[in-house]
Amino acid sequence: MAEKSRVQFDFTPEALQTLDKLKSRLNVSTRADVIRYSLRVLDWVLSTIESNAKILVEKDGRQQEIVFPFIKQEAPAAKEAVGASRYAGD
Repeated sequence: MAEKSRVQFDFTPEALQTLDKLKSRLNVSTRADVIRYSLRVLDWVLSTIESNAKILVEKDGRQQEIVFPFIKQEAPAAKEAVGASRYAGD
């Protein structure tokens, strides 16, 4: 069995209600399952954005780009400079 670490979170009543609604909608047995799925989705979102791809949703034949205002995006030039220094051994 893989090693596990215990993590504790404090939720507002509203956040806990959302967590429980998601647990029900996903038909999973634990709140931890919701958190694990959420981490996978957020990891995918970040990877997609970091690869300069767009995330689109289509409804009624119309496409719209999904924007995540809480995710800070670096300018491409700044990102390249950070990546270059990371591989230069700095």
